[in-house]
Amino acid sequence: MSSSRHAHTATLLANGQILIAGGSNTSDTSISAAELYIPSLNSFIIIPNMNIARSYFTSTLLSDGSTVLVTGGSNASNYLISTAELYINGSWILLFSSMTENRAYHAAVLLNDGTVLVAGGGNDINNAYSNAEIYNVTTQKFTAAGSMQYRRAGLTLTLLPSGKVLATGGVDWTSNTFPLVCELYDPVTRTWSSTLMLNHGRSFHQSVLLNNVVLTTGGNDGNVSQVISSEKYNL
Repeated sequence: MSSSRHAHTATLLANGQILIAGGSNTSDTSISAAELYIPSLNSFIIIPNMNIARSYFTSTLLSDGSTVLVTGGSNASNYLISTAELYINGSWILLFSSMTENRAYHAAVLLNDGTVLVAGGGNDINNAYSNAEIYNVTTQKFTAAGSMQYRRAGLTLTLLPSGKVLATGGVDWTSNTFPLVCELYDPVTRTWSSTLMLNHGRSFHQSVLLNNVVLTTGGNDGNVSQVISSEKYNL
């Protein structure tokens, strides 16, 4: 890549290219640099920077397969931000409407109706969030949705075949706990309900939808050693 970075995002576009955006540099300062990986060339090309430097944010591919919604994160001054922007055809457009919450370490997922659910997050010190919001592609505005029952940062959101969303794991920096209870978001009622429990508390893990299960792997449970275990949520 043209820039060293971590805490960035990589988003696969419908044309097979991968959008690499933001993150932190070797000085742990958030950057706005962006680039595209071109598979046919096996190389990266530099594209215009985002409007705002950010790390620990989310990038979500929208239904058209080419537009990417970027939300929140930590800026170059290490403050949580609520701003959002769109990547459209090689350019970045800063949205007039911001999120309802300054948030980083959150999660976002595209819903079946084309809207985007954004939930959780925190400040990596003493605060985590349970609130959630919806991005409307048509109005380009964010509106509050029902809050989760547990505060979660470093969580995962997985869209299920039913159209509901599974929230798994995370850390509650407010109480320094790791919620075991998973939750389901219902896009019709915009509310959350408790579902099965994890066997092991974890944050900053990965969850992947397979044929009939959600596989959750690894993560951090607050101990020195990282989590080695994996578990399955049966649909």
